[in-house]
Amino acid sequence: MDITLTGMIEILKQIGPLGLVIFFWWYDNRRIWIVFDEHKKELDAQRAQFNAAITGILKQYQQDMLEQREMYRANASLCRDFASVTQDLRSIVTLNIQKMTEVGDAVRQNQFCPQMRIDKKIVQIGKQGETGQ
Repeated sequence: MDITLTGMIEILKQIGPLGLVIFFWWYDNRRIWIVFDEHKKELDAQRAQFNAAITGILKQYQQDMLEQREMYRANASLCRDFASVTQDLRSIVTLNIQKMTEVGDAVRQNQFCPQMRIDKKIVQIGKQGETGQ
């Protein structure tokens, strides 16, 4: 709204000097309100961009946490399987130790040698490998 000199004179005649001051004050404030409205629109656009960015970040974080949870479950399952394997291995090692002890006792007592039984000689192998008759 452009105001010309003749328009200002007509307004001044109708509303007086105080009315003219109020009109200019309103006219200037209207310009400021337009600037504020434009600024508000810019802020709303920036806020929408920020919200979209935050939403994307949160979705990515949620996917990462789901992936991490799945890795944790897989690791827990792996630990349980490993514990089962180690228990089986422990049983095998224990059984091997028992059998090797029995073999060692049998060798020390020499009960299974047919030649020694035929000769009726008793030979014992000591702990240091000494042979006695």
